[in-house]
Amino acid sequence: MRDYVVYSLYRLAGVLARLMPPRAAYWIAGWGGGVAYRLSPKLRRTAGGNMRHVLGPDALEAEVQACVRGICTNMLKNYYDLFRADRLDADEIKNQVQIEGKKILLDALARGRGVIMVSAHLGNLDLVMHIPPVYGYSVTGVVEHIKPERVYRYALEQRLSHGLNLIPSDGPMVGLIRALKRGEIVGLACDRALTDNGYRVPFFGSPALLPDGAVRLALRTGTPLLAGFTERLSDNTFHVTIEPVLQPEGVARKSESETEADVMAGMKQMAVAMERHISRHPEQWTLSVPVWPGAPAPGGPAEQLEQSESQSASGVDQG
Repeated sequence: MRDYVVYSLYRLAGVLARLMPPRAAYWIAGWGGGVAYRLSPKLRRTAGGNMRHVLGPDALEAEVQACVRGICTNMLKNYYDLFRADRLDADEIKNQVQIEGKKILLDALARGRGVIMVSAHLGNLDLVMHIPPVYGYSVTGVVEHIKPERVYRYALEQRLSHGLNLIPSDGPMVGLIRALKRGEIVGLACDRALTDNGYRVPFFGSPALLPDGAVRLALRTGTPLLAGFTERLSDNTFHVTIEPVLQPEGVARKSESETEADVMAGMKQMAVAMERHISRHPEQWTLSVPVWPGAPAPGGPAEQLEQSESQSASGVDQG
């Protein structure tokens, strides 16, 4: 019964999103974000915990809660964008986005080994994944297989509306290898681990478990590893930034046996890139899960971080 109610609410939101003009919908999202903030204590705790790491130990509680309210608003705006995605044509999507670093992507694709693009749940992740397809470039990504199943299928329909290829997180990942062999783009969100596989690396001053698949794949295939992030602007258009190729040691060579030092070096560079962009607009980092579950409060003893890093390096999952 609960699954049916959740699915029905999603479908209702989808119908309403199609009927609302953007200006009205974004205004309602601003109001609704305040309501969601007040009615969602679990989200407040989770997002608040994440924000205390991002903003640092000197941040005032009022500053933390202002970011959490902003996250609630931006989540609703992102849902609106998702539910009406299939109504937008390629030109409408292009007109909503400014792209910085497009040449970096094109030069990487010209190498013929495909491109691995890492990102974070910042701005509007769904939008940044749709940009290459509307310009004629194929993208394959991984999507979390959420429950209930009908909600997953409905959201998947919206995300596939412009030619994006998505693989469920609990399915085989061979499609990523095939996409790279075809010289295409593989897009991966790397600010949270969907499984226990990964590395604990310093992230906003505390060790966080982040997925290592993108770095390992780049090292094993010699594929260029880029980072791309979106920023929602004040008029609800977007700015996409594509970072220069990350250079984990050995990525330039095609290797069947990357070293753990190579992986750690790449993971740290990836984390630094995410930190830089999340810090600029923390209220747009729309993760609703804890990135540092059970971690000590920011500003704790430095030896705690060093001990955690040492344990991670010695006990990493070889997945």
